Amino acid sequence: MSGAVPAVVEQHLDAIHCNSDGKILLASSNLTGRYWNGSLWCFRSVEDAPHVEKCLTGIDVSSGIADMVSLDQNKIALGLDSGGLEVYKLETEGETSHFAWTFGVCEHDDFITSLSVNSDKTNLVSVGADKCVKIWNIETWGTTATFRPVHGGIIWQVACSSGDPNLFLTCGQDGKILLFDLRLPKPATLIDNSSLKDEPTALAWKPTSSTAFAVGDASGLVIMKDTRSMGTISSWEPHKRRICCLSFPRNQSWLASCADDSDVCITDVEGEKPILMYKDDSHQDFVRGLTWSESNELISCGWDKKVISHICKKDETS
Repeated sequence: MSGAVPAVVEQHLDAIHCNSDGKILLASSNLTGRYWNGSLWCFRSVEDAPHVEKCLTGIDVSSGIADMVSLDQNKIALGLDSGGLEVYKLETEGETSHFAWTFGVCEHDDFITSLSVNSDKTNLVSVGADKCVKIWNIETWGTTATFRPVHGGIIWQVACSSGDPNLFLTCGQDGKILLFDLRLPKPATLIDNSSLKDEPTALAWKPTSSTAFAVGDASGLVIMKDTRSMGTISSWEPHKRRICCLSFPRNQSWLASCADDSDVCITDVEGEKPILMYKDDSHQDFVRGLTWSESNELISCGWDKKVISHICKKDETS
């Protein structure tokens, strides 16, 4: 793995993150060529991405990148198609920046599908196609717990609670949603999913609530649920295909969604009747990554090798 900046951003953009200073971190993968490799990139702004000549820095990664999560302003964790977990630090010296490899290990037996950091940023949770859940101590990068098999198929996503560092959710190919509480001797509790039309494929914890979360399924349906009652608060259908990603901004009741289509949707989920506030089909292939800026600007990336910003106003309707 060379330390030089790669010559090209790969076609398939699977994950994106916007730092508080506006810098864009972008994960790209080559999913159709002879070598299924990937690369990690940093751009000064959303306007610069994904143009390689405008990047601040980039680095080749040994495998495709399925997911990434920010650990702090300068550290990023990658979940790889090889089953590996890698951590990089963005270092800046004067006008130049570069990624420094800080940690890497391959403990999943199949590709990692999703990563999530708990609310106090002490643990990272990784899940994968090996039906396994791993808890990582962010300070030492040792595994503090491993649960397997958790689901009867691929675990599609993990989402840590925005308020309690011991809670996280998983959903899998077996159609189940599990709530984990690491304080309990038997940490996993089955969540009722009778309101869904198909298997759950995406999760997001509402940041303004310690108990409410969103679930998306393979039919394009999204529901809001509450861990206290286990009942369904609301439901709506922003897409007609499998939901891939759900994302809340830090302090809003807006929920962004993308699926196996070219649409990016934003829904206000504050009341019992969700309101579709924004829908955009500027992408020309599947949308895969969503992130929110500090000013509540939504940024998306997809397999069309595009990075697009979306500004949703409160009075905008679909």
